[in-house]
Amino acid sequence: MNRLVVWLVSWMAMVLASGGSTAWAAQAEARPPAAVVDGNEGEPPELVPVTTSWIYRDAMEAPWQDYSWAPHSLTNTSPVAAGRYSISVTMRAWEALYFNTSPITSNAGMTLTLRVHGGTGGNNAVVLTRAVVNGAFTPGTELGPYCTGGRIRANTWVTCTVPISLLAPQGARLTGLALQEGRGLSLPTLYFDELGVRGMAAPPPPVEVAITPTSATVPAGGTQAFTATVTGSTNTAVTWSVQEGAAGGTVTQAGLYTAPAIAGTYHVVATSQADPTKSAVATVTVPNTPPPPSGTWVSGYYTGWNADMYPPEKVDFSALTHILVGRVTPNPDGTVNTQFDNSNGPAIARTLSTRAHAAGRKAIIMVGGAGEHDGWVGAASNANRAQFVQNLLNAMDTFGYDGLDIDWEPVEQADKPALLALIQALRAARPQMLLTMPIGWVNSNFPEDADPWFTNLVPYLDQMNVMTYEMTGPWGGWLSWYTSALTGEAGNHPTSVSSSLSAWANAGIPKSKLGMGIPFYGMAWRNITGPYQPYTDWSDYVGSDNSFTYSKILQLSATGVYHWDEAAKASYVTFDVPVEDGTVRWISYDSPQTIAAKGAFAHDNGYGGTIIWTINQGCTDPQTGANPLLDAVKSAFLP
Repeated sequence: MNRLVVWLVSWMAMVLASGGSTAWAAQAEARPPAAVVDGNEGEPPELVPVTTSWIYRDAMEAPWQDYSWAPHSLTNTSPVAAGRYSISVTMRAWEALYFNTSPITSNAGMTLTLRVHGGTGGNNAVVLTRAVVNGAFTPGTELGPYCTGGRIRANTWVTCTVPISLLAPQGARLTGLALQEGRGLSLPTLYFDELGVRGMAAPPPPVEVAITPTSATVPAGGTQAFTATVTGSTNTAVTWSVQEGAAGGTVTQAGLYTAPAIAGTYHVVATSQADPTKSAVATVTVPNTPPPPSGTWVSGYYTGWNADMYPPEKVDFSALTHILVGRVTPNPDGTVNTQFDNSNGPAIARTLSTRAHAAGRKAIIMVGGAGEHDGWVGAASNANRAQFVQNLLNAMDTFGYDGLDIDWEPVEQADKPALLALIQALRAARPQMLLTMPIGWVNSNFPEDADPWFTNLVPYLDQMNVMTYEMTGPWGGWLSWYTSALTGEAGNHPTSVSSSLSAWANAGIPKSKLGMGIPFYGMAWRNITGPYQPYTDWSDYVGSDNSFTYSKILQLSATGVYHWDEAAKASYVTFDVPVEDGTVRWISYDSPQTIAAKGAFAHDNGYGGTIIWTINQGCTDPQTGANPLLDAVKSAFLP
């Protein structure tokens, strides 16, 4: 900056000494001030082009800087063309307003635009417009012919538009513009306002990186999938890293993060490969959570279609070891539906996995269910299996889950090779994931229903849970029986939890991998008044799952009588005056007393645990989250 001041003082002295001769003016033209940014000489960084680069509007605008060598003011209050201020300048011979900038590349449509006022005596004042290219002034052109009316006028503002092509050749990099007295005279005070360069090439959009989700809670050793979006470049690739290095976990180049064993706060970084100076960061919290309960498992199904019964924010994870969130369904082409049976299903699924992990519990996605057989067959076929496996893993990672519950119903003889191949492929693709599967209850009159083929799945599955509910119906020769009796089966009511578990254990499935089913709903009947009575026909059945929730049973029980069957370890309620549709005479369901007996049986006989269908239906107050049946399961199954 000091060299610039010395140069200007010397230049002015030479002009005055010569009387403003054109020779000295020519010498001045050959030595313009160097481009200066932040007080340092040398070439500044490239200007990021915009449609209009304003030089002055009430004040200088970056990146332009005022290096004028004529007496002037940037805060003149009258006259003003727009805003609060204008520039006033009194130019003597060859003096100029000079504005320095970062390099601008000239193009054909670029113009210098400004407004000028000739003051009281500035009619036809000759002012040159010039540019600095490669450190030297260009010859430039007079300003007046490019103003409204073809001249600078006294006592009025006129608008001027000068093509930059007259000041610098196309493609030239100019670093300054000057408005200079052009005839070696002293001019009256002139005024300038709203100076800018228009028509500059629109800038490419800046590269920006966004990461989803921006924060996550991941249990120690758990996984979380992150995705990155890059805008402003055709190259949308990113490089993934963990800010804390290996101590903060690992992340694959597909964005799958694995948390470290130590609790803490860590950061996953996605860096643009197109512009490595641009990145986005997600915060990961690895909580210091208590270990899950030891002993038997409690795997509770949570279904999207009745989420309003038990809001996801109210789920009591202290009563669970695993939550199975339903559901994702298979399509025959190997794609999957991930709406979770609720218009807000994906958000609910994420909330539940986050809360489970914060409580030190595991979250599993239920896949399939009744009515999805055709989807399973097509998706698990040789043609689609590999893509199906990847889509299931993607769903796990997207929603932050630890495993899958393979709910293939029914498993027909022709399905078995594809089912086994699917289970094997999932286990090979993600060895540490949790894999569970529900299997059917067994009629004690037909123990062969416990198909030994299912032992082929044992090495790959963590849980094989027997769906021991709705184990009765008005089939030929049957007496009325309970939905989920623990014991007491006989030839004309041939089902129970204990006999079904024994049948599967005898078929070769280890007891430690077998779980029993507990319904949080009941089965309601008309025409008959309790157990051990001949069914009439299917008209006896009124409803069960989703219709007779525990909350509803409690409400109806206000006019009924509670019963306990010690032989079956089963509970039910009867009604002297029919309820609901005016015909319901008895309801079979699992009460806390039943659940206590089942928990003791599982512990005493070495079985793995229990599944609940569904924890939603056990909630009696969505506002408070009260869930008496879940409390009973916690007491019975967890230490």
